[in-house]
Amino acid sequence: MSEVSKSLKTRVLISFLGTGNYQKVQYQLNGQSYESQLSIIPINNYFKPDKIYIIGTKDSRWEMVESLKHERIEIPAGKSADEFWQMFDLLSKNITVKESEIAFDITHCFRSIPFFVVVFIQFIKFLEKSTEVRHIFYGILDQKTNESHIIDLRPLMDLLDWMEALASFRKYGDLDDLCRLVERAEREIRQAGEKDSKLRLLKKDLMELTAVTKMTYIPQLGEISEALTQLMEDETLGSEIENYLKPLGILLSELKTMIQRFKKPTEWEAQLEVARWYLENKNPTQALLVLREAIISYKCLEMNLDLYDSKQRETTEKVLGQAVKNKSKEPLCVLWNQVSQARNKVAHALMRKREDIDPNRAIKKVFSLLEEASSIIKREAN
Repeated sequence: MSEVSKSLKTRVLISFLGTGNYQKVQYQLNGQSYESQLSIIPINNYFKPDKIYIIGTKDSRWEMVESLKHERIEIPAGKSADEFWQMFDLLSKNITVKESEIAFDITHCFRSIPFFVVVFIQFIKFLEKSTEVRHIFYGILDQKTNESHIIDLRPLMDLLDWMEALASFRKYGDLDDLCRLVERAEREIRQAGEKDSKLRLLKKDLMELTAVTKMTYIPQLGEISEALTQLMEDETLGSEIENYLKPLGILLSELKTMIQRFKKPTEWEAQLEVARWYLENKNPTQALLVLREAIISYKCLEMNLDLYDSKQRETTEKVLGQAVKNKSKEPLCVLWNQVSQARNKVAHALMRKREDIDPNRAIKKVFSLLEEASSIIKREAN
């Protein structure tokens, strides 16, 4: 039974052909049995590609695929680094994969070519975002039974995607890659007929969380964090992650830690923590924006004003601004002046000609301002 797909993308099969003395074996794929000398025959019947590329050296058994409509790509044997670069150039120039679903057949790969294929797949995924690698087929031959079970190694490649998502999250607090992977898994579950997947809710909440952090909508951060916390305690979600998204389990504890750190007794404390999180994740501009709002929030509470009322926040800004004009030496007013100046520079893209601008020094200044703010506000609050 062939694979059924609703996608309108071009289906491309990329197979490799070696120099071996290929004998007829009984290939097993998706519950079907095929007698063939080459794995590409059953894979072709199953995947139903629109286009086939067969890659081999000049010594490959090309006569065995003469009856199969394909594009032949001849590569060097891969005996040196220079030959690998030649291979890379040949495949990049001769294989068209834009807007495609790709299946690789690496059953008859030779020497170190499988390692090269892994790198090439990652290159394709990076270069062509519209392309989806659907399968990486490999036939495992049992010499005793003369049967070769064709398995799909794509889940192993998926681990590389999860590692990339994990790296982005740890280094930059970026959830985009994680959202994309959860969305892909949720789509596959839907296609399998399960419509009430909890992963759908997880995808929705994660996408909202990343949108909120990108736009610095801090009040909404608490709400979405609470929703995510409750969802991640759901046993059904835990079961779905175990069954469909095992790598996500590695991230869950870190995701929970990230969310929990934003839960603070007061708004200004939460904003200071968010500012610190932005700094840790290489976003000093957003850290400055939030730090400025944290000072306003604290001053609103001190003046018994509604910190969620925009007019009352404007009133608080004017009070702080007037204190600065009056050259107040109060630590909070001095801090407000420094933060406001730093914030204004980045908010207006520093559209002034100056010779002494040092961006690295400016970033370090944000760190010192945040520490100073934490010390001053906490001291005054107590």
